[in-house]
Amino acid sequence: MSDIHPYDKTVFPGGTRLILVPMESVESVATSVMVEVGSRYESPQINGVSHFLEHMVFKGTKKYPTTDDVNFIERMGGLQNAYTDVDITSFHNKLMASDWKEALELNKEFALYPRLEEQYVEKERDVILEEMKRYEDDLPVRVSEEFQKLMYPKTSLGMRVIGEEQSLRSSDANTLREYHDSMYTPERIVVVLAGNIKYQKSLPRRQAGNIKNTHSASSGQANQILNIKRQAEEWFSNGSQRKCLKEAYKKVIDRQEKPALSIVTKKDAQQAHLTLGIRTFSRGSEDRFSWNVFNLLFGVSFTSRLFKEIREKRGLCYAIRSGSDNWDDVGYWSIYAGVATEKVGEAVSAIIDELKKAVDKGVTEKEVAVAKKRLLTMISFKTEDPEFMAEYYGQQELRHLPILTIDEFFEKIGEVTKEAIGALIKKYVVQKCLNLAVVWKRGQDEKLIKVLKL
Repeated sequence: MSDIHPYDKTVFPGGTRLILVPMESVESVATSVMVEVGSRYESPQINGVSHFLEHMVFKGTKKYPTTDDVNFIERMGGLQNAYTDVDITSFHNKLMASDWKEALELNKEFALYPRLEEQYVEKERDVILEEMKRYEDDLPVRVSEEFQKLMYPKTSLGMRVIGEEQSLRSSDANTLREYHDSMYTPERIVVVLAGNIKYQKSLPRRQAGNIKNTHSASSGQANQILNIKRQAEEWFSNGSQRKCLKEAYKKVIDRQEKPALSIVTKKDAQQAHLTLGIRTFSRGSEDRFSWNVFNLLFGVSFTSRLFKEIREKRGLCYAIRSGSDNWDDVGYWSIYAGVATEKVGEAVSAIIDELKKAVDKGVTEKEVAVAKKRLLTMISFKTEDPEFMAEYYGQQELRHLPILTIDEFFEKIGEVTKEAIGALIKKYVVQKCLNLAVVWKRGQDEKLIKVLKL
């Protein structure tokens, strides 16, 4: 497969980076302004402020001062949204390709010029507190948060993205402004446009400034791409002397010596929700390619080992799945399942039995071939969507990873062998790193710790 989606990277004075991903086969464009900030960069006293700030930008910006003004993207037929996670906040939208400038300008306003007025802060705090209550009732989310806390206790990595009620109630407009001023600095921002960029509206000619090109796209689109660069530089090079005032987060060092258990009682829970996981690797590790294949064959969808054994053969659950979370310093792989309360011990034992089989016997050539085919097909489908392409390239750049094109990623997956997967299973699936979080209607049950044996 040839890489039909080459990217173009530009670094503006001040450090803001621009990534362009031309896609000639679509009629839309996705724009994102990603900021390297999230719950991991917070203290317990202001936990949730990144997410709070993301909410507040929709109350108005310098150019679009009201919520109604901000929502013009929807009136144009487009999609607009934002999200906050552990170490990223992203403002993103999708419109017809001819409307790229309006789309990008709104995200520029969100990231750089939110109004953050106290009268709206009070109202939006109540909205977020209601969102928090919803998560309390969403037990798969609740157990995921508890598992994160179990893995990284007393660290910012273990804090909830949404924050805690006390920290939210103590945050005001000044808290948000100070946080924005200190964290939303040029070197922490990545701007991304992906889609059909051949329908550019002409922009006034101006000097492009000190633009550093590090990767060039096809020459046939050079003029159009230069127009976007000029406009993006004008918008995102302002305030380029402002540097981040906050120190980076404290890195986590894994030192687990024995299995760990955390139980949360939710008296009205109709089902038990569990997450069982292990410690793995940081996001830049070369192990991620083989592990992606293993994860797919072991715990994703109908053909996976977990689905066939735990759901189909044993009938212990309706939902079961596995997945990874990785950061700059550490990472984990986990398995989620929703089971009958009285069958938690049986379900955990059954999952661990499958892990034992993987450790002892590895995986088969057929499983690897099927998983690789599935993974490459799934990614191929996603590359047809500009929003996926913006996320794929933008997140790599934001996280300071060497950017892999789609073709290069496919090559890495193609090189995965069953021997490599088998070696990683033995490396990471070890008893001392077993962790189990459970949310159910019962109280504490330390007997479950005895089940965590390989």
